[in-house]
Parts: sequence; structure tokens; C-alpha cells
Amino acid sequence: MNRSLRWMWSALVFGVSSGPLSTLVTLNIIDMGGGPLMVAYAITLSNVVLIPASMFWGFLADRFDRRKLILAGFGFSTLFLVLASQSNSIPEIDLNYAGFTFFSTAYSTPMNLLIMESADKRKWATSFSMLSMLSSIGNLIGLLLSTFLVLVIRITVMYAVLALFSASAFVLALLFTPKSMMLERTSMLHSIESFAVRLKMLPLIFLHRPRLTLFKMFSLSRLTKKPINYVPLLYIAITIFYISSGLFNTLYPASLYNEGINKSLVLGIITVGMLFQILTFHFVGHYLEDRDEREASFRSLLLRGTGYIVMGVSLVTPVTAVVLGFLFYPLSAGVAFSLFYAASNTLIFNTLIFKVVGGRRQGTTLGVYSTLVGIALFSGSLISGFLSKAIGYTGDFIVAGILLYLSGSIFKYLEEG
Repeated sequence: MNRSLRWMWSALVFGVSSGPLSTLVTLNIIDMGGGPLMVAYAITLSNVVLIPASMFWGFLADRFDRRKLILAGFGFSTLFLVLASQSNSIPEIDLNYAGFTFFSTAYSTPMNLLIMESADKRKWATSFSMLSMLSSIGNLIGLLLSTFLVLVIRITVMYAVLALFSASAFVLALLFTPKSMMLERTSMLHSIESFAVRLKMLPLIFLHRPRLTLFKMFSLSRLTKKPINYVPLLYIAITIFYISSGLFNTLYPASLYNEGINKSLVLGIITVGMLFQILTFHFVGHYLEDRDEREASFRSLLLRGTGYIVMGVSLVTPVTAVVLGFLFYPLSAGVAFSLFYAASNTLIFNTLIFKVVGGRRQGTTLGVYSTLVGIALFSGSLISGFLSKAIGYTGDFIVAGILLYLSGSIFKYLEEG
């Protein structure tokens, strides 16, 4: 790595602390007597916080030194992990997890902008790929570490271990992160690599607060007419995807643990899924070169939806849950997600930024997209708690799978004008 970009190693180290946290929080809440509703509340609160956090840190990134924002994010994230290690109740866990989420988003936009400021333009793609890879590897290391450590230490002690990595990321950022030249966030929209990495780290980006009038695109008159229904239907399909993901991801670790599967195996299944996700991301670009992104999105959603349904049905016994979990979770969360992410984000970037809005309304258009994604994230996680209480984990996951089939059918129907 270029010496001027060695500050990016802090993203890897911080990824170790953030990667396993949602799963650990889920297991910790269940250990303390909480059910699926309690888990859903914790994940929902975290997802709700993402919306103001992405706006807050994004606006600050245009006005203050990015180095200070990165340090603030790593520093306060460390603080909330330390506080979590001292938690004695579920509300304390919820609040500390939400606090960590708020500050953990602080480094995403500044790091993207710092790359554009400090690296030669010809090396932007390589540098953005490196940042994405380092963050993903950090998440994988964190999951691997947690998989083995939960066998010998309590989850609250795990929070303290993760805090050490977060603190190390702060030290690395303090030593190596340069001061910024105040490049504005709109510059990210002119580089597909920076835009993709930003959305991978956090699928929310607000350049401007969206106005209510911008949501008129979802009127029935527009949804039923081609080709003007292309953009609103694309939005709706992706929104359904995030709702479905919330239904499944919020409670999948909890469903396994409630079946009597030990913490290490639960984390092991999630770890293998992350490994497949990282590997697929490195090959998916070549796969999509000669393929239609809408068709690729459709196929990935079929695979992911089928995986959700199979994993829901597999909960009939602990053995089938483990065996089919190790098989279908990597396919759903790894292969299918990576393929869908790459294909759908290419559609978003090329269609919304270049073909539809050009340079006129990029910020507001992305604001509409981010608003819908944010609503989908927290509504999916919140609904999952009530749905699982009413029809069980299996019913919840089957509904999630059917929603992905619906999303896939919309991608199949899309017709670009």
C-alpha cells in the first residue's frame, strides 16, 4: 500500500470491533432473558439511528477536518463498547449499541473523501477497492475471533476485547491520517468506485434533505406507465429487498440460539457467510461485465429468497438448522447478496446519476433513495419481532423469502426507457 494511504489500515482494525457486534448483541439479549421482540427493538433502534447519523456526519464532512471526524468516530465508538461491557440490563445494551452505531458511521464518508484528496485519480479505483477489502477483512477477523472467544469468555467481556481493537483504530488514525483539503461530498458521485464503497459501508447518503414533493414519483399514474415507472419501481424493488433483509437478518442468529445451538456455531455460520461475501465481491465484477444487471438482480434475489425459506424450514431440528445454515447462509448472505449489491448499485449509479438526473438533482434524488432505504431498514427489523411472535421464526423467514421473490419479479419487469 502507498505510504500516503497507510491510514486506511485503521478501517481494518475498526472492522474487527464492528463486524461481530450485532450478532453478539443478539446473543447477549437472549442470554439476559430477552425474546425476539427485545432483539428486534435493539436492532431497530440501531437502524433508526443510522438515518440521522448519516446526515449528521455527512454534513460535518463538508465543514470540518475529516481527520477529526474519523478520530471522533473511533474514539466514541470505543467508549460505547466499554460502557456495553459494563451493561447489566437489556435497555443499557440497546442504548450502548445505538451509541456505537451512531459514531461508527463517522469514518465512512471522510475516508472516501480522503482517498480522493490524497491519491492520484488513476489510482482511485485501486484505493477504494483496498478500503472496501480492508473493512471486510476486519469484519471477518472480528467474527472469527468471536467464534472462538465466546467459548471461554462472557459476551460482556467480548465487548471489552472489541473495544481494544476500536481503540487501536483510533491510535492508527491519530498517527497516520492526514488533514483534509475539504473536497465536497458531491465529488463522490462522479466516481463509481467511491460511490459504491460509500454505499457498501453504509447504504445511506444525503447530500440534501429530500422534500415531500420528490416522492410524487410514486403516484399510481407514474407507476403504471412505462418507461417513466422505471425509477420508482427500481426504488420500490430495492426497498422491498431491505425490508426482507431486516425480517431475516434481525432474528436469524436468535432463531439458531433458541434452537439450542451454541454461540460458537451461531457465530461460525455468520462467519462463513461473511467469507463467501468477501470472495464473491472479488469475482462478481467480471461476472457482470457481459450480463444485464436487471437479470442478475433477479437471479440473485431468487437465490437469496430460496435460502431464506430453506433456512426457515430447517429450524425443525437443531441438526438441520446447523447443516442447512452452513450451506444456505453463505449462498444467501455471501453469493446472492454480493451479486445483488453489485448489480443493483450499478443500476442505481448509471441510471439515477448519469441517465435520469445527470448533474441536476443528484443530491435530492439520492436523498429519496436513502430515505426509503432507511425506512426499510428499521421497519423490517421492527416488524420481524412482531411477525416472529405471531407466526414463529419459520413463518417470519418464509415471508422474507416471498418478499425477495416479489422484489425479483419487479426487476424482471423493469423496462428502461
